[in-house]
Amino acid sequence: MADKKEDKSIIQYCATALLPNIKTLNKTARNILRRSNIEDIHDLRVSSRRIRTVLNIFSEYLPNKKIKSWEKEIRIITKSFGSVRDLDVQIDLINEVYESAEDNKIRSGLRRIRMRLKQKRKQKQASTKKITGLILDSTAIIEMNTWAESALENSGGETFFSSELYRLGYKKIQNRLDEFIFYEVFIFDPARVEELHQMRISAKQLRYALEVFSNLYEHKTDSALDIARQAQEYLGNIHDSDVWIDFLPNFMDKEMKRIKDFYGYSSPYNRIKPGFEYLIKNRQRERTRLYKAFLKNWKEWKFKETWLNLRKLIFLTSLETRHMPPADKPPEVPQEPPPENPPEVPAQE
Repeated sequence: MADKKEDKSIIQYCATALLPNIKTLNKTARNILRRSNIEDIHDLRVSSRRIRTVLNIFSEYLPNKKIKSWEKEIRIITKSFGSVRDLDVQIDLINEVYESAEDNKIRSGLRRIRMRLKQKRKQKQASTKKITGLILDSTAIIEMNTWAESALENSGGETFFSSELYRLGYKKIQNRLDEFIFYEVFIFDPARVEELHQMRISAKQLRYALEVFSNLYEHKTDSALDIARQAQEYLGNIHDSDVWIDFLPNFMDKEMKRIKDFYGYSSPYNRIKPGFEYLIKNRQRERTRLYKAFLKNWKEWKFKETWLNLRKLIFLTSLETRHMPPADKPPEVPQEPPPENPPEVPAQE
């Protein structure tokens, strides 16, 4: 049996999945240095996660001496921009809530929260630019790009999907789907904050795996991909609300202490307190709305047998035996041309 690391179909597929995300990572890094747009940081983190997914799925087929350093470098990039992205999202939400609030007492407290968040964001700006500059000069990213381009050049431009590639797709998607469905037993209890958060992470991992293998399955898995993306978004927004609900009471205590230390008494705190309380109730209402919407959609997805149909599709496709490389096709046997003047067949007596 040939070494799996030599499966040209898998190596080619890996390279094809890797290259676009490396280009997106470099492009968004340059955008971050040029301008201030929260979507650039979001795009950078998404592309880094997609690269990590590809590295994880195809780790057996990547250079042994490089894979660990590549994975470490990309993981650092994803983590480094996490807190920055969270602050940008929080500031964006505060601006939205502020515009919808008409009471000046409420707006006063919202302005205080926004000011503190912007102070934190400013502190991280210098390190953000530094890390962004390091991405463009990253040896690991350059090595990955070189490896992927070389793999595609060596393939000779001929594309085929081997049986081993289909088996790999089945295994990776099946594992991530199992991890995602594991948390189903917890979703009917709204107090399971940590389990819902872990389910969001599993939904994200399932989504990225389905993205990687979308071309392999001729986009027949895209309906499940879309639903995994919706689940991730619902659970992500629920988690964001949970973060606010947990963050605000501590924030209020700190502001009370700051005011008391500065003035010597706490009465000025009453001017900004209504805005804090308003935001807590706002996030609690939004959390309840999102949770109910997620449960409703989950029941619809189950009724349509979304996950069962996905399992059937990837399983049955992995059993097919027609996935052969061009070199394995039996050679055609040349046929001798018929004679120009075939002999006459004598008449039977």
